[in-house]
Amino acid sequence: MFRYGISSFLNTSAGRQLNVIGRRGTLIASSLWFMVGWLCLVVATPKAALFVGRLLTGIGTGIVALTVSVFISEISPANLRGQLNTGANLILCGGILAVFVLGKFLTFWLLAACCLIPAAAMSVALFWCHESPRWLLKNNQRRSAAAALRFYFGPGAASELATLEAALSHMHGATGLSLRDMTSRRVYRSFLCVLLIMSMQQLSAVSLIITFTQDIFQDAGTTVSPEDAAIILAFIQMVMVGVATFLADRVGRKILLVFSTILSSVCLGALGLSFSLKASVGESFKETYGWLPLTSLGLFFVGYSVGLGPLPWVLLGEMIPLKARAFATGTCTAILFAEAFAVTLSYNGMRAILGVAGTFWFYGASLVICLVLLLVFVPETGGKDLEEIEKLFGGTSSSPQESGVKNRDQSVG
Repeated sequence: MFRYGISSFLNTSAGRQLNVIGRRGTLIASSLWFMVGWLCLVVATPKAALFVGRLLTGIGTGIVALTVSVFISEISPANLRGQLNTGANLILCGGILAVFVLGKFLTFWLLAACCLIPAAAMSVALFWCHESPRWLLKNNQRRSAAAALRFYFGPGAASELATLEAALSHMHGATGLSLRDMTSRRVYRSFLCVLLIMSMQQLSAVSLIITFTQDIFQDAGTTVSPEDAAIILAFIQMVMVGVATFLADRVGRKILLVFSTILSSVCLGALGLSFSLKASVGESFKETYGWLPLTSLGLFFVGYSVGLGPLPWVLLGEMIPLKARAFATGTCTAILFAEAFAVTLSYNGMRAILGVAGTFWFYGASLVICLVLLLVFVPETGGKDLEEIEKLFGGTSSSPQESGVKNRDQSVG
Protein backbone atom coordinates (compact mmCIF):
# COMPACT_ATOMS: atom_id res chain seq x y z
CA MET A 1 0.00 0.00 0.00
CA PHE A 2 2.87 2.37 0.86
CA ARG A 3 4.38 1.61 -2.57
CA TYR A 4 1.17 2.71 -4.34
CA GLY A 5 1.15 6.05 -2.55
CA ILE A 6 4.79 6.81 -3.35
CA SER A 7 4.41 5.72 -6.98
CA SER A 8 1.38 7.96 -7.47
CA PHE A 9 3.11 10.99 -5.99
CA LEU A 10 6.14 10.72 -8.29
CA ASN A 11 4.68 9.56 -11.60
CA THR A 12 3.79 12.97 -13.01
CA SER A 13 7.38 14.20 -12.67
CA ALA A 14 8.59 10.88 -14.07
CA GLY A 15 6.56 11.64 -17.20
CA ARG A 16 8.67 14.77 -17.71
CA GLN A 17 11.79 12.70 -17.10
CA LEU A 18 10.87 10.62 -20.16
CA ASN A 19 11.38 13.69 -22.34
CA VAL A 20 14.47 14.99 -20.57
CA ILE A 21 16.73 11.92 -20.33
CA GLY A 22 14.90 9.58 -22.70
CA ARG A 23 13.11 6.29 -22.33
CA ARG A 24 16.19 4.13 -21.80
CA GLY A 25 17.77 6.70 -19.52
CA THR A 26 14.64 6.75 -17.36
CA LEU A 27 14.69 2.95 -17.05
CA ILE A 28 18.36 2.99 -16.05
CA ALA A 29 17.55 5.58 -13.38
CA SER A 30 14.72 3.40 -12.09
CA SER A 31 17.07 0.42 -11.76
CA LEU A 32 19.31 2.53 -9.52
CA TRP A 33 16.34 3.40 -7.30
CA PHE A 34 15.54 -0.31 -7.07
CA MET A 35 19.10 -1.37 -6.23
CA VAL A 36 19.54 1.18 -3.46
CA GLY A 37 16.06 0.39 -2.13
CA TRP A 38 16.66 -3.35 -1.99
CA LEU A 39 20.03 -2.80 -0.32
CA CYS A 40 18.25 -0.82 2.40
CA LEU A 41 15.76 -3.67 2.81
CA VAL A 42 18.60 -6.21 3.04
CA VAL A 43 20.03 -4.25 5.95
CA ALA A 44 16.66 -3.16 7.42
CA THR A 45 18.51 -2.02 10.55
CA PRO A 46 17.75 0.45 11.96
CA LYS A 47 14.03 0.44 11.29
CA ALA A 48 14.40 3.66 9.29
CA ALA A 49 16.24 1.67 6.61
CA LEU A 50 13.11 -0.42 6.10
CA PHE A 51 11.00 2.67 5.39
CA VAL A 52 13.68 4.19 3.14
CA GLY A 53 13.90 0.91 1.22
CA ARG A 54 10.15 0.83 0.66
CA LEU A 55 10.24 4.49 -0.40
CA LEU A 56 12.97 3.92 -2.99
CA THR A 57 11.47 0.72 -4.42
CA GLY A 58 8.13 2.55 -4.65
CA ILE A 59 9.82 5.27 -6.70
CA GLY A 60 11.36 2.65 -8.97
CA THR A 61 8.01 0.89 -9.39
CA GLY A 62 6.26 4.06 -10.50
CA ILE A 63 8.97 5.00 -12.99
CA VAL A 64 9.14 1.54 -14.56
CA ALA A 65 5.36 1.23 -14.82
CA LEU A 66 4.96 4.26 -17.06
CA THR A 67 8.22 3.94 -19.02
CA VAL A 68 8.21 0.33 -20.18
CA SER A 69 4.99 0.54 -22.20
CA VAL A 70 6.09 3.76 -23.91
CA PHE A 71 9.55 2.41 -24.74
CA ILE A 72 8.23 -0.87 -26.12
CA SER A 73 5.52 0.85 -28.18
CA GLU A 74 8.03 3.21 -29.76
CA ILE A 75 10.47 0.50 -30.86
CA SER A 76 7.92 -2.15 -31.92
CA PRO A 77 6.17 -2.79 -35.27
CA ALA A 78 2.37 -2.75 -35.11
CA ASN A 79 2.04 -6.51 -35.60
CA LEU A 80 4.20 -7.26 -32.53
CA ARG A 81 3.44 -4.33 -30.24
CA GLY A 82 0.72 -6.09 -28.26
CA GLN A 83 2.75 -9.26 -27.77
CA LEU A 84 5.85 -7.39 -26.62
CA ASN A 85 3.94 -5.20 -24.16
CA THR A 86 1.96 -8.09 -22.67
CA GLY A 87 5.18 -10.12 -22.68
CA ALA A 88 6.63 -7.53 -20.31
CA ASN A 89 3.67 -8.17 -18.00
CA LEU A 90 4.33 -11.91 -18.29
CA ILE A 91 7.85 -11.37 -16.97
CA LEU A 92 6.42 -9.24 -14.16
CA CYS A 93 4.02 -12.03 -13.17
CA GLY A 94 6.86 -14.52 -13.25
CA GLY A 95 8.77 -12.32 -10.83
CA ILE A 96 5.79 -12.09 -8.48
CA LEU A 97 5.43 -15.87 -8.50
CA ALA A 98 9.14 -16.32 -7.82
CA VAL A 99 8.98 -13.95 -4.83
CA PHE A 100 5.95 -15.77 -3.38
CA VAL A 101 7.69 -19.14 -3.71
CA LEU A 102 11.02 -17.91 -2.33
CA GLY A 103 9.25 -16.05 0.47
CA LYS A 104 7.87 -19.35 1.72
CA PHE A 105 11.39 -20.61 2.43
CA LEU A 106 13.76 -17.63 2.79
CA THR A 107 14.26 -15.04 5.50
CA PHE A 108 13.23 -11.46 4.77
CA TRP A 109 16.75 -10.14 4.24
CA LEU A 110 17.74 -13.02 1.97
CA LEU A 111 14.59 -12.53 -0.11
CA ALA A 112 15.44 -8.83 -0.46
CA ALA A 113 18.93 -9.80 -1.61
CA CYS A 114 17.42 -12.04 -4.30
CA CYS A 115 15.23 -9.15 -5.48
CA LEU A 116 18.35 -7.02 -5.88
CA ILE A 117 19.65 -9.31 -8.65
CA PRO A 118 17.05 -8.49 -11.36
CA ALA A 119 17.48 -4.75 -10.72
CA ALA A 120 21.23 -5.03 -11.22
CA ALA A 121 20.75 -7.18 -14.33
CA MET A 122 18.36 -4.62 -15.83
CA SER A 123 20.78 -1.75 -15.32
CA VAL A 124 23.55 -3.69 -17.13
CA ALA A 125 21.32 -4.96 -19.96
CA LEU A 126 19.99 -1.48 -20.73
CA PHE A 127 23.49 -0.23 -21.52
CA TRP A 128 23.56 -2.82 -24.30
CA CYS A 129 20.22 -1.59 -25.69
CA HIS A 130 19.71 1.62 -27.64
CA GLU A 131 17.49 4.59 -26.88
CA SER A 132 14.18 5.05 -28.71
CA PRO A 133 14.99 6.29 -32.26
CA ARG A 134 12.00 8.62 -32.08
CA TRP A 135 13.24 10.34 -28.96
CA LEU A 136 16.75 10.63 -30.41
CA LEU A 137 15.56 12.26 -33.64
CA LYS A 138 13.26 14.56 -31.73
CA ASN A 139 16.32 15.70 -29.75
CA ASN A 140 18.56 16.17 -32.83
CA GLN A 141 20.75 13.11 -32.22
CA ARG A 142 20.78 11.81 -35.79
CA ARG A 143 23.84 9.57 -35.55
CA SER A 144 22.57 7.86 -32.41
CA ALA A 145 19.12 7.49 -33.99
CA ALA A 146 20.64 5.79 -37.04
CA ALA A 147 22.54 3.38 -34.79
CA ALA A 148 19.38 2.65 -32.81
CA LEU A 149 17.42 1.94 -35.99
CA ARG A 150 20.13 -0.47 -37.18
CA PHE A 151 19.99 -2.19 -33.79
CA TYR A 152 16.20 -2.61 -33.74
CA PHE A 153 15.32 -2.96 -37.44
CA GLY A 154 18.44 -4.17 -39.24
CA PRO A 155 18.63 -3.74 -43.05
CA GLY A 156 15.62 -1.41 -43.28
CA ALA A 157 17.20 1.17 -40.97
CA ALA A 158 18.40 3.58 -43.69
CA SER A 159 15.03 3.98 -45.37
CA GLU A 160 13.32 4.22 -42.00
CA LEU A 161 15.68 6.99 -40.92
CA ALA A 162 14.88 8.93 -44.08
CA THR A 163 11.14 8.47 -43.45
CA LEU A 164 11.36 9.73 -39.88
CA GLU A 165 13.54 12.70 -40.84
CA ALA A 166 11.20 13.70 -43.65
CA ALA A 167 8.27 13.63 -41.26
CA LEU A 168 10.25 15.55 -38.63
CA SER A 169 10.85 18.42 -41.06
CA HIS A 170 7.10 19.13 -41.15
CA MET A 171 6.90 19.98 -37.47
CA HIS A 172 8.67 23.34 -37.92
CA GLY A 173 10.14 23.03 -34.45
CA ALA A 174 6.76 22.91 -32.68
CA THR A 175 7.65 20.15 -30.24
CA GLY A 176 6.23 21.59 -27.02
CA LEU A 177 2.91 20.56 -25.50
CA SER A 178 0.45 23.43 -25.18
CA LEU A 179 -2.94 23.77 -23.52
CA ARG A 180 -4.47 23.86 -26.99
CA ASP A 181 -2.89 20.47 -27.73
CA MET A 182 -4.38 18.99 -24.56
CA THR A 183 -7.87 20.20 -25.48
CA SER A 184 -7.73 18.77 -29.00
CA ARG A 185 -9.97 15.76 -29.68
CA ARG A 186 -7.13 13.41 -30.52
CA VAL A 187 -5.46 14.06 -27.16
CA TYR A 188 -8.29 14.36 -24.65
CA ARG A 189 -10.35 11.52 -26.13
CA SER A 190 -7.41 9.13 -26.13
CA PHE A 191 -6.45 10.30 -22.63
CA LEU A 192 -9.95 9.66 -21.27
CA CYS A 193 -10.14 6.23 -22.91
CA VAL A 194 -6.83 5.19 -21.36
CA LEU A 195 -7.90 6.63 -18.01
CA LEU A 196 -11.14 4.63 -18.14
CA ILE A 197 -9.32 1.36 -18.85
CA MET A 198 -6.68 1.95 -16.18
CA SER A 199 -9.41 2.84 -13.68
CA MET A 200 -11.18 -0.41 -14.54
CA GLN A 201 -8.02 -2.25 -13.54
CA GLN A 202 -8.24 -0.82 -10.04
CA LEU A 203 -12.03 -1.13 -9.79
CA SER A 204 -11.47 -4.86 -10.22
CA ALA A 205 -10.12 -4.65 -6.63
CA VAL A 206 -6.91 -6.37 -7.72
CA SER A 207 -4.71 -4.19 -5.50
CA LEU A 208 -6.93 -5.01 -2.55
CA ILE A 209 -6.86 -8.73 -3.35
CA ILE A 210 -3.08 -8.85 -3.80
CA THR A 211 -2.42 -6.86 -0.63
CA PHE A 212 -4.87 -8.80 1.55
CA THR A 213 -4.71 -12.25 -0.10
CA GLN A 214 -3.78 -14.06 3.09
CA ASP A 215 -6.33 -12.10 5.17
CA ILE A 216 -9.07 -12.84 2.62
CA PHE A 217 -8.42 -16.57 2.75
CA GLN A 218 -8.27 -16.58 6.53
CA ASP A 219 -11.56 -14.66 6.72
CA ALA A 220 -13.14 -16.99 4.17
CA GLY A 221 -12.17 -20.06 6.20
CA THR A 222 -10.83 -21.91 3.15
CA THR A 223 -9.07 -25.25 3.57
CA VAL A 224 -5.98 -24.05 1.64
CA SER A 225 -3.25 -22.26 3.60
CA PRO A 226 -2.98 -18.53 2.78
CA GLU A 227 0.67 -18.89 1.68
CA ASP A 228 -0.11 -21.72 -0.73
CA ALA A 229 -3.20 -19.90 -2.02
CA ALA A 230 -1.08 -16.85 -2.88
CA ILE A 231 1.34 -19.06 -4.83
CA ILE A 232 -1.51 -20.77 -6.69
CA LEU A 233 -3.06 -17.45 -7.68
CA ALA A 234 0.29 -16.03 -8.82
CA PHE A 235 0.84 -19.13 -10.98
CA ILE A 236 -2.62 -18.77 -12.54
CA GLN A 237 -1.94 -15.12 -13.24
CA MET A 238 1.38 -15.87 -14.95
CA VAL A 239 -0.15 -18.59 -17.15
CA MET A 240 -3.07 -16.40 -18.22
CA VAL A 241 -0.87 -13.40 -18.99
CA GLY A 242 1.01 -15.82 -21.23
CA VAL A 243 -2.29 -16.56 -22.96
CA ALA A 244 -2.92 -12.81 -23.30
CA THR A 245 0.54 -12.39 -24.82
CA PHE A 246 -0.39 -14.95 -27.49
CA LEU A 247 -3.85 -13.47 -28.16
CA ALA A 248 -3.25 -9.70 -27.93
CA ASP A 249 -2.34 -9.25 -31.61
CA ARG A 250 -4.60 -12.06 -32.85
CA VAL A 251 -7.96 -11.51 -31.15
CA GLY A 252 -7.71 -7.78 -30.47
CA ARG A 253 -7.54 -5.65 -27.35
CA LYS A 254 -11.22 -4.81 -26.98
CA ILE A 255 -12.51 -8.38 -27.15
CA LEU A 256 -10.03 -9.46 -24.48
CA LEU A 257 -10.99 -6.51 -22.29
CA VAL A 258 -14.70 -7.29 -22.57
CA PHE A 259 -14.16 -10.97 -21.70
CA SER A 260 -11.83 -10.02 -18.85
CA THR A 261 -14.28 -7.51 -17.38
CA ILE A 262 -17.26 -9.87 -17.50
CA LEU A 263 -15.41 -12.80 -15.92
CA SER A 264 -13.75 -10.62 -13.26
CA SER A 265 -17.09 -9.07 -12.31
CA VAL A 266 -18.81 -12.45 -12.02
CA CYS A 267 -15.98 -13.80 -9.88
CA LEU A 268 -16.07 -10.81 -7.54
CA GLY A 269 -19.77 -11.51 -7.10
CA ALA A 270 -19.01 -15.16 -6.35
CA LEU A 271 -16.31 -14.18 -3.87
CA GLY A 272 -18.78 -11.90 -2.11
CA LEU A 273 -21.26 -14.78 -2.07
CA SER A 274 -18.73 -17.01 -0.32
CA PHE A 275 -18.43 -14.52 2.53
CA SER A 276 -22.20 -14.16 2.71
CA LEU A 277 -22.59 -17.94 2.92
CA LYS A 278 -19.96 -18.18 5.62
CA ALA A 279 -21.87 -15.65 7.71
CA SER A 280 -25.08 -17.64 7.18
CA VAL A 281 -23.97 -21.25 7.72
CA GLY A 282 -21.16 -20.72 10.20
CA GLU A 283 -18.81 -23.62 10.95
CA SER A 284 -20.21 -25.89 8.25
CA PHE A 285 -18.99 -23.47 5.55
CA LYS A 286 -15.52 -24.98 5.28
CA GLU A 287 -16.86 -28.47 4.72
CA THR A 288 -19.60 -27.50 2.27
CA TYR A 289 -18.31 -24.38 0.50
CA GLY A 290 -14.60 -24.32 1.33
CA TRP A 291 -13.79 -24.64 -2.37
CA LEU A 292 -15.65 -21.47 -3.36
CA PRO A 293 -13.20 -18.70 -2.28
CA LEU A 294 -10.17 -20.26 -3.98
CA THR A 295 -12.18 -21.13 -7.09
CA SER A 296 -13.60 -17.60 -7.28
CA LEU A 297 -10.20 -15.98 -6.91
CA GLY A 298 -8.59 -18.45 -9.31
CA LEU A 299 -11.14 -17.67 -12.02
CA PHE A 300 -10.88 -13.97 -11.17
CA PHE A 301 -7.17 -14.03 -11.99
CA VAL A 302 -7.92 -15.97 -15.18
CA GLY A 303 -10.19 -13.12 -16.28
CA TYR A 304 -8.06 -10.30 -14.92
CA SER A 305 -4.83 -11.59 -16.41
CA VAL A 306 -6.03 -11.86 -20.01
CA GLY A 307 -7.25 -8.27 -20.17
CA LEU A 308 -7.54 -5.89 -17.24
CA GLY A 309 -4.06 -6.75 -16.01
CA PRO A 310 -1.75 -6.34 -19.03
CA LEU A 311 -3.79 -4.47 -21.64
CA PRO A 312 -4.13 -1.06 -19.92
CA TRP A 313 -0.34 -0.76 -20.20
CA VAL A 314 -0.43 -1.76 -23.87
CA LEU A 315 -3.08 0.88 -24.62
CA LEU A 316 -1.25 3.49 -22.56
CA GLY A 317 1.72 3.19 -24.89
CA GLU A 318 -0.20 3.16 -28.16
CA MET A 319 -3.32 5.34 -27.74
CA ILE A 320 -1.70 8.60 -26.57
CA PRO A 321 -0.23 10.76 -29.40
CA LEU A 322 3.55 11.15 -29.22
CA LYS A 323 3.42 14.89 -28.54
CA ALA A 324 1.40 14.34 -25.35
CA ARG A 325 2.79 10.93 -24.46
CA ALA A 326 5.24 11.85 -21.71
CA PHE A 327 2.78 14.11 -19.87
CA ALA A 328 -0.29 11.92 -20.38
CA THR A 329 1.39 8.63 -19.47
CA GLY A 330 2.81 10.18 -16.33
CA THR A 331 -0.59 11.57 -15.36
CA CYS A 332 -2.49 8.34 -16.13
CA THR A 333 0.01 6.23 -14.21
CA ALA A 334 -0.07 8.61 -11.25
CA ILE A 335 -3.87 8.38 -11.17
CA LEU A 336 -3.69 4.58 -11.42
CA PHE A 337 -1.41 4.27 -8.40
CA ALA A 338 -3.48 6.84 -6.50
CA GLU A 339 -6.55 4.69 -7.16
CA ALA A 340 -4.66 1.57 -6.04
CA PHE A 341 -3.67 3.39 -2.85
CA ALA A 342 -7.26 4.53 -2.24
CA VAL A 343 -8.76 1.09 -2.91
CA THR A 344 -6.29 -0.60 -0.58
CA LEU A 345 -6.54 2.04 2.14
CA SER A 346 -10.34 2.03 2.13
CA TYR A 347 -10.74 -1.75 2.42
CA ASN A 348 -11.04 -1.94 6.19
CA GLY A 349 -13.49 0.97 6.25
CA MET A 350 -15.64 -0.51 3.49
CA ARG A 351 -15.55 -3.89 5.19
CA ALA A 352 -16.85 -2.28 8.38
CA ILE A 353 -19.69 -0.49 6.54
CA LEU A 354 -20.67 -2.93 3.78
CA GLY A 355 -19.21 -6.16 5.10
CA VAL A 356 -16.67 -8.21 3.16
CA ALA A 357 -19.37 -9.58 0.85
CA GLY A 358 -20.78 -6.12 0.15
CA THR A 359 -17.32 -4.75 -0.58
CA PHE A 360 -16.67 -7.29 -3.34
CA TRP A 361 -20.20 -6.86 -4.72
CA PHE A 362 -19.57 -3.11 -4.92
CA TYR A 363 -16.46 -3.60 -7.04
CA GLY A 364 -18.18 -6.21 -9.21
CA ALA A 365 -21.03 -3.78 -9.93
CA SER A 366 -18.54 -1.00 -10.68
CA LEU A 367 -16.95 -3.16 -13.37
CA VAL A 368 -20.34 -3.73 -14.99
CA ILE A 369 -20.90 0.03 -15.27
CA CYS A 370 -17.42 0.52 -16.71
CA LEU A 371 -18.05 -2.28 -19.21
CA VAL A 372 -20.85 -0.23 -20.77
CA LEU A 373 -18.51 2.75 -21.16
CA LEU A 374 -15.84 0.49 -22.66
CA LEU A 375 -18.25 -0.87 -25.27
CA VAL A 376 -19.44 2.61 -26.26
CA PHE A 377 -16.30 4.74 -26.24
CA VAL A 378 -13.12 2.64 -26.57
CA PRO A 379 -12.07 1.69 -30.13
CA GLU A 380 -10.16 -1.42 -31.18
CA THR A 381 -6.45 -0.71 -31.76
CA GLY A 382 -5.10 -4.18 -32.49
CA GLY A 383 -3.20 -4.46 -35.78
CA LYS A 384 -3.22 -0.69 -36.37
CA ASP A 385 -0.13 1.45 -36.56
CA LEU A 386 0.17 4.49 -34.32
CA GLU A 387 -0.89 6.89 -37.09
CA GLU A 388 -4.14 4.99 -37.64
CA ILE A 389 -4.82 4.87 -33.91
CA GLU A 390 -4.43 8.64 -33.65
CA LYS A 391 -7.00 9.10 -36.44
CA LEU A 392 -9.49 6.95 -34.50
CA PHE A 393 -9.73 9.76 -31.96
CA GLY A 394 -10.57 12.44 -34.51
CA GLY A 395 -7.11 13.80 -35.18
CA THR A 396 -4.64 13.86 -38.01
CA SER A 397 -1.10 12.80 -37.35
CA SER A 398 0.84 15.87 -36.37
CA SER A 399 3.95 14.28 -35.01
CA PRO A 400 6.68 13.17 -37.35
CA GLN A 401 7.41 10.02 -35.53
CA GLU A 402 3.80 8.89 -35.80
CA SER A 403 3.78 9.60 -39.53
CA GLY A 404 6.67 7.28 -40.13
CA VAL A 405 5.38 4.31 -38.20
CA LYS A 406 3.35 2.79 -41.00
CA ASN A 407 6.26 2.72 -43.41
CA ARG A 408 8.48 1.35 -40.71
CA ASP A 409 6.11 -1.50 -39.94
CA GLN A 410 5.95 -2.39 -43.64
CA SER A 411 9.73 -2.40 -43.89
CA VAL A 412 10.21 -4.76 -40.95
CA GLY A 413 7.04 -6.84 -41.17
